[in-house]
Order: sequence, then C-alpha cells, then structure tokens
Amino acid sequence: MTTSKYEECIKDLSSSDDGKRLKALRLIKNSVIGNKTKKELFIQLGIVQWLVDYLHSPDTPTNYALKVQCATILGSIAYGKDDNVACVVQAGAVEPLLDVFALPQQPDLLDAIRAKRKLLEAAARALKAIFSSAGAYKEDVFLEKHMKNIVVLLDASAAYLTRESQETVSADSLSLGMIAEFLATMIARCCDTEEQQIQLASAGIIQPLINLLHSGYIKAQQAALEALSSLGRENSTLAETIIHSKSIDSNQLTTATMIDFVKSKSASMRLVAATCLTNLYRSGVFSEPFNEIVLVVLPALVKLMKEDTGEVQEQAPLVLADLIKDSDEMQKAAYDADTIPQLAELLIKVSSKPTEKEEPMGIPGAGSLAKRKEVIRENCLIALAAATLLKEDCRSQAIDHKILPQVVSALQSESAKVRLAACQCIKSLSRSVANLRTSLVDAGVATPLIKLLYDESILVQSVACAALCNLTLDFSPMKKNIIDAGAISRFVEFARSPDARLQLNGLWALKSLVFKADLGLKKAVMDAMTFDGLLLLLEDSKPEIQEQSLETTRNLVCGQTEDVVFVIDGFGWENLLNVLETRLQITSGMGVNDEEDPKPTLVEAALYTVVNMCSVAAVEPKEMVMSRTNIVNSVVHLLSHESDSIRLAAAWCVINWTWADADGSDATAASRVQRLRELGVEQKLRTMEKDASLDVRHRVGTALDQFKSVVDV
Repeated sequence: MTTSKYEECIKDLSSSDDGKRLKALRLIKNSVIGNKTKKELFIQLGIVQWLVDYLHSPDTPTNYALKVQCATILGSIAYGKDDNVACVVQAGAVEPLLDVFALPQQPDLLDAIRAKRKLLEAAARALKAIFSSAGAYKEDVFLEKHMKNIVVLLDASAAYLTRESQETVSADSLSLGMIAEFLATMIARCCDTEEQQIQLASAGIIQPLINLLHSGYIKAQQAALEALSSLGRENSTLAETIIHSKSIDSNQLTTATMIDFVKSKSASMRLVAATCLTNLYRSGVFSEPFNEIVLVVLPALVKLMKEDTGEVQEQAPLVLADLIKDSDEMQKAAYDADTIPQLAELLIKVSSKPTEKEEPMGIPGAGSLAKRKEVIRENCLIALAAATLLKEDCRSQAIDHKILPQVVSALQSESAKVRLAACQCIKSLSRSVANLRTSLVDAGVATPLIKLLYDESILVQSVACAALCNLTLDFSPMKKNIIDAGAISRFVEFARSPDARLQLNGLWALKSLVFKADLGLKKAVMDAMTFDGLLLLLEDSKPEIQEQSLETTRNLVCGQTEDVVFVIDGFGWENLLNVLETRLQITSGMGVNDEEDPKPTLVEAALYTVVNMCSVAAVEPKEMVMSRTNIVNSVVHLLSHESDSIRLAAAWCVINWTWADADGSDATAASRVQRLRELGVEQKLRTMEKDASLDVRHRVGTALDQFKSVVDV
C-alpha cells in the first residue's frame, strides 16, 4: 500500500458513511499496532486530532464503535515513545479518554459497565500508555468528576473480581480484570507529589486497591501493589492508612497479604510486593523491629538478582538500595544475608565483555543486551554504594569480592548514569581510612575521578567532587596526586558555581584539602580562592554553604601561630570577628525573637574556629577574640546549650582562653580568668561537673584546674 492510500484512509474519516469511517479506523488500527513507522506516518498525516475529535462526539450506538477504535489507536500510538505521547497529550486526548469512565445511569452498576466494556478497556489501556511517560500531563485526572468516576469503576471491578470464583474465567472477569489493572497502573503513575497522593486518597482510592489485592487476577494484583507503593512512598500518613487496611472479604492485614506476595512463585510479583513493602518501611510506619523486612523482604530481593526475567534483575538492586540506605541496622542485615557478594557477582557479570557463547539475558525483545547490562550495572553500583556507606565490614567485604576494577571501569563508561553510580560507590568506599591507604590507591581511582570533574554532566561533576573529598584528607596518600592534577582551581570554580550541588561539594573538597594541611598548601588554596571570596561564602544565604565555609575557616586556623596570623591578616580581624559574632549569637530564651537562631552545626563550627584561633601560644588571638563582648557572652551562654557537642566546644573555648604557659610568659592570662570569673563562668563550670556527657565533664575538669592554677590579678 502506498502513502497515498494511507491518505485515503484519513479522507475517509470525514465521510458521512459510518461504515466507511469504521472501516478506515480499523485499517489504521491494524497498521499502527506494533509498527513504529506506521505510527509516525499517521501522526504526520494528522490522525491524532481526528481521533480526539471523534472521542468528543455524542454517545450513540454508531459512535460507540468508532470511539472504541479511536481509543485503541491512541493507546497504540502512545505506547513506547515519549514524542508520541506528547503529540497525543497536546491534541487534548486525556480529558475525553477520562470522560469515558462516566458510567451510564442504570440500576445495576455492573450492567452499566457491561454496556460500554470495550470502550472502558480501550480508554483505560490508552491512559495507562500515556501516563507511562514521565512528561505526560496529569492534571485532568485530579478533577473531582474524574477521580470520582475512577474510584467507582475500580471499586466495582475489584468487588466483582473478589467475589467471583477463580476456577472459572468469564468474559466479565477478564474484562474487569484488565480495566482494574489499567486503572491501578494509571494511579501508580499519578502519585508524583504529596498533593497528588493526598487527592487520590481523599477520593477514596485506597480501599478499592486493597480489595484488588484479593481479586485473584495476578496482573491487577501487581498493579494494585504498584499503586499502593506509589501512594505510600515518603508519605507516612497514607502509609499508615495502607498498613492498617483490610479487604472487604478478609480479616488479614494488608501487610500480611503483601508478605504472602513476596513469597509468590512469580518473580515479577515478588519484586513489586518487595518494592511496596520497602516504600512503606521507608515511610517509617512499621513498629521496630518489623522482622519480616529482614527475614523475608531482604532475602527475596537478594534472590531476585539471580532472575534473568524481564525487568526483575534490573530493578531488584535498586529496590535493595532503597531498603538499606542510611540504616546501620539494615546494612548489617544485608551483610549477614550475603547481599554484597551477590551484588559483586552480578556487577562482574554485567561488566564483562560479551563472548560468542554468552546466553542472552532476560526476555527476547525486552531491550538490547548491552542496554540491559548497563542498567543492571548502574543499579548494582547504586546498591553497593548504599550497602557500604556506614559499616567498615561491608566496605571490606565489597573490596574482598574484587569490585574495584569494575567500579574504576564504570567511572569511564559512556553512560552518564553509570559514571554517576560509580562515583557514589567510590564515595562510600572511601569513607574507610584502611581502604584509602591500600585498595583504592592500587585500583587507581583518583585519575578517572579527576577527569570526571570536567564531565559533560554537571551532576557527574558534582558527585565526582564529593567522592574526591575523602581522597583529599590529610591521611590520604592520593592527596598529592590530586593537587598536582590541578584540582584546587577546579574546586574553587565549583565553590563559586551557581549550581547548589557543585558549590557545596566544591567547598567541601576545599575544606578537606586544608584539613591538617601545612601553611604552604593553605596559601595555595587561598591564592585561588581568595579571602574575599571565602568571606562572601561565609555570608551566603544558604546555611549549608555558611557551615562549610566556617568549617574551611576552622581548618585554615588550625595549626601554629603563623597559620592563625595568615588567616587573620587575610580576612582582616574585624571581618573575621564579625562573622564569628553573628554565627554565635543565640537569642532564644533571651527575649529576642527578630531572627531565627543559627543552626547548631553552624554554632559548633564557629565555636571550633574560636577554639583553633586561641589554641596557639601567641596571646594576640585570645585577646582579639575576647575583645568582642558579644562573642564572650555567647560562649558563656552556650555552656548551657542542650547539645552535648556545643557545650563541649564552649568548654574548649574557656580552656584555651584560660591557658597560660608554665613559664609565665602570658601576663594577660590572669586578667582573662578574672573577667570570666566576673561573668560567672567558674561557678557555671562547677554546676557542669555532673554533666550528662562524659566528654563535657572531662573538659570542665580541665577548665576548672586552669582557673585554680592562674594567679588572681
């Protein structure tokens, strides 16, 4: 058939002959299903707008058949390509497809569904395809009439499927099963924000989804799990509702039902159930310990990594990463469950070069082998980054299982996502001092990481910089190589970047570089950074930038007298003291409410900057700091702070202010002690001798000893 004949099909759509129009639509439907070329051809011929216009036509028996064809064609066009979805959405297809869910007025709800069953199937299938695209317009779903229609239709479908015997399959059960599946999948794709989650829950969507779990229709059950997973993700209120819900035909709690699904024979069912329980667990609604997470869900995810079926092997490591991230307890459980060896084995498998004898992975046609391998590779690296973040045993286990060559190779992958995941993995592994000195050096991670500071992806640049932070610390043998490669100037560029992530990580890297550094390196960093530049960051509006800038200043003044003098001269002592005074000013409980108090981490960083400035033998820094009444009063006030770490830092300030060399060279020590006595510091310290913190008690003892040893003026 030539292109002109396809154009004839389009012309036939404007015919007054209903039969001719229906024939043309059927021909178009048969042409586009499974054929990307024909889809694009008909899009160019303007078919989408014709289809949308037909959907807006009145509900008549003749139009019904036309609408079924139109909805089917729209679903086929939308399937598999975001550009096609955009075309369908721009033509206004979403609203008329949603309008299909309005059921005709009939005494029996099931009769109303049966009356337009094929159209309901076709519209739900089309919307499922449309909403599978991340960029699809979804606001029409949240109109009250549409949410009401969706809930009514899903509720009726779930109730019917739950009541029906599973031994006999009827046309009704097959149709309602598909409708329920498509609707639940659509809901899962419409929970991008907390507001959307709440709107759907308020419309009554949770109970029909719970009921659907007991329908016996496997695809609908999986779709219901996916929807409940999306509704409960990072939403403790809805997660709480979900875990305490029960089906209309069962007294079993939903969590028990989900655990049963994790034990299913179907790998895809096990995965979606484990994902749902992981999202609910991450919402923090389970009473600890929820043993089934450790005993059932975690081992199930580990086993799923061995499944060469569809997306299961791709997604299992990613769900596992979500389950164990930021949790010391879960990472210990992962270690005990041999999670890391399994991840290492899979990473090595997908990182190896293909051979002629290699068997294909997964379902034929589900995507190229190379593409699947890259996805699995990325997700394994993400999971390893999560598994090795907190525990030294986990990091050692990962390195013992030979993952480093694969991680270094991944740093040089053509895929930005793989490079990013590899950076995250190095960042976790580099938290270990032991590994820094041996395995990471031998693997040569520094060179590819430095190269990634110039990556085409800003996100990769940012995470590569974050990974280098641990490698620039004083105890890292790679520090010199990183400096010699010109990283200082790049870190400074990042610290000045308008991109918040780059700025934070660049500043963090500079902070690490000057940690316990000699004066020569500090000068090299500040030649590039400039004190004026650092001062601007100290006064930045973002608290996290203020904090890292203060931490950088704290490290700069740590050392000998010449380090302190270098920093004071660089900033100008007035500028430096102004910053410290502002960051130490605590107004809560003092009758001043004009501004919020600084974050505790900012206060602590400022205190230790004072501690380091006053730790040297020279008298001038101590006198200079104590010349600011507000700084002294703030430190005294902070001795009563609720945070142990802040009380400890304040006690260190007092120790350094009252310190005097045994040779009596510091003639001003006695006057500083007397001034602190007059402020009630000695009396305050005595009340702190029974402080809840052992560290604080020790430092208080040291400070009191110095009060006794310095002769009164």
